[in-house]
Amino acid sequence: MSQREIILCVDDEEGVLLALRQQLGARFGHECEIALAQSGEEAIELVDELIEDGLQPAVVIADQIMPGMKGVDVLEALHARAPDTRKILLTGQAGLDAVVSAINRAGLNQYIPKPWDEANLRLAVENLLRQYRLARENQRLVQDLSAKNQALLEMNRDLEAKINERTHELAEANSRLAQLAVTDGLTGLYNHRHFHERLALEIERSQRSGLPLSLLMIDVDHFKQYNDQHGHPAGDELLREIARILGEGRRRNDFVARYGGEEFAVVLVDTNKLTAAKVAERLRQSVSEQPFPLEAEQPGGGLSISIGVAAFPDDAGGVESLVRAADAALYEGKRGGRNRVVLAPAPAARSSAGRAGREASK
Repeated sequence: MSQREIILCVDDEEGVLLALRQQLGARFGHECEIALAQSGEEAIELVDELIEDGLQPAVVIADQIMPGMKGVDVLEALHARAPDTRKILLTGQAGLDAVVSAINRAGLNQYIPKPWDEANLRLAVENLLRQYRLARENQRLVQDLSAKNQALLEMNRDLEAKINERTHELAEANSRLAQLAVTDGLTGLYNHRHFHERLALEIERSQRSGLPLSLLMIDVDHFKQYNDQHGHPAGDELLREIARILGEGRRRNDFVARYGGEEFAVVLVDTNKLTAAKVAERLRQSVSEQPFPLEAEQPGGGLSISIGVAAFPDDAGGVESLVRAADAALYEGKRGGRNRVVLAPAPAARSSAGRAGREASK
């Protein structure tokens, strides 16, 4: 079948069909194909073939009075197959009821009585062709717009997905930056600055809850000798291993930090000084029992740590005083031979010791 628009004429009289072909061909033959069918059945078969090829008639002109299927029946069947097709009922015997039935059943567009006026027929077909073309163009535009809208929706979805991905990546990057800001680069523990910030928060919480808080200040014994003798890479690896041991088995709310150099700090929340001393002793033993490379060359034949323990509020009233108390206990342990846990004396005991020292100096 041709790809041109099709005007289908249906009539059981060959002379009528030839007249329709001649009159319509003279006007529309350059732009349309004039197809003929001598029965309703033949017309339906022809339309089915067109539909299989992706086509449909632009205009159908059907006579009402035909053997077999009447014109209205033919138009109704065609309307079900090709609802966009424009339809003309052509007859000299149809009354108003037949026209109304054709309008209701077959979507009739126009009724032309026989004998027809050629000019009126051409004008009717021209108007219906224009309607058909406008409708098809509207459909094309709607489909094109729908396709563009769908493409736009897909682009928006892709854009939203990319934005979400970038937002997630940015959030992860910010999270990593935030973590780096509080993390010691060598050991992966919290750094000195974050230790002080976190300790201040925990002391405030302890003041509100009335529960104690303990601080362990830890120093690696003879670390400078180890570092100088075996080199900085070996010293760094030793610090990383010490950090790992200190972080093992800690409670979720406790935290470990690298205070600086070979010094570490452990904050034990909701923990009194005696319990903290037991934790400190366990850590000291873990380090002492851990085999380290080249430790046999250290004084005493092994690596060890010294730990000072102080508690809030028993030993101090704030961050700095708590750190000083634990640090003083630590260095008391260093002076006392290292590889030991020393508890900070209570303030009263420290005052008594100070007075005794002053009296002895008199």
